[in-house]
Amino acid sequence: MPTWREDTIQALKNLGGVAHLSEIHKEVEKLRKGKLNNTWTQTVQRELETYSSDSEAYGGGKDIFYMAEGKGKGVWGLRNLNEGQRVFGEIQGTQVGQIFKDRKELAASGIHTPPMAGIWGSADDGASSIVLSGGYEDDIDDWNNILYTGQGGQDKPGGKQVADQEFTLGNEGLRISCKYNLPVRVTRGFQIKNGPPKGYRYDGIYYVKNYERVKGKSGFYVCRFYLTTEKSVEKFETELEHTLKNDYKKTERKKSTINVIQRNPKWPEYVKKLYENKCQVCNIYLKTHDGAVSIGAHIKGLGKAHKGPDQVNNIICLCPNHHSQFDGFGFYIDSETFEIKGLEGYEGKKLTVKDGHNIDKEFFKYHHEQYKKHN
Repeated sequence: MPTWREDTIQALKNLGGVAHLSEIHKEVEKLRKGKLNNTWTQTVQRELETYSSDSEAYGGGKDIFYMAEGKGKGVWGLRNLNEGQRVFGEIQGTQVGQIFKDRKELAASGIHTPPMAGIWGSADDGASSIVLSGGYEDDIDDWNNILYTGQGGQDKPGGKQVADQEFTLGNEGLRISCKYNLPVRVTRGFQIKNGPPKGYRYDGIYYVKNYERVKGKSGFYVCRFYLTTEKSVEKFETELEHTLKNDYKKTERKKSTINVIQRNPKWPEYVKKLYENKCQVCNIYLKTHDGAVSIGAHIKGLGKAHKGPDQVNNIICLCPNHHSQFDGFGFYIDSETFEIKGLEGYEGKKLTVKDGHNIDKEFFKYHHEQYKKHN
């Protein structure tokens, strides 16, 4: 006998893909030919909610159903006929700059099917698309660079942030897209500065390059994702000029010289050699067929965000695992005692430090401050 999920899918197919819950119940009743228990209507409701990213009860698996007229209306739709499998990348028959009059039309195109959720994705297979519509105060949109706030924690869609966000559902989907470098379609709505005067505009493919969980403007933790594309701001403005708002002002650009950070391999290699490629946290030597695996890790990161120096007193030797955890602010080193803090299995143990390696405590203080921001 078919499962409740299979019968719910078939019922919606029979009803043309969209129907009110009462109609779905009648169709399921026909399919089951009267073989029903006392709670079968609740079971159908549960199936719809468990397999819909529009629902708070979404289980993070296949995204099969959607709320066709929004939350609380009781009208459900079947995302597509192959049980909600997402397409990653461009959608055949659509083009960059295309305008859709509303979310329903956008969903029908296959670019972004959830009628309300800003992320189309799950913890099973990643996220294939997002919509920017001004729903989160921590969003930043600079055309080719987007700092996108994940889903959850609001008192209502587009409302106030009243709770912390977690890496679940669509947020976990975007994290998977980052890990596997999956393409993410980006659509901008009329609600934001860079959006069209009306409706929703498809703006092409981006990639998630990084993510973080930090305190947002409202004081609650939010999941944020850094998305980027190779297309320049000027190219966006030129290609989409006919779709921009009447009061849109083109971005002014000043000529400047960009200094690219030159990493000197001498210092990381010096530190690695000093510790014989053993991790200063776990003291493990990782051997491969072509030598040891270790990383000369900067305590205060290089680059624009942190502006750390490329010098010996800002470098420690770590194994790949502890390097990833350290860079991701999974633990920190006490700047006075050099004790390891926040790392399971090593809590309270001291970092191995050899004579001749004069680590600047200020860098550990800086890293600790970043740790507190992210935890």
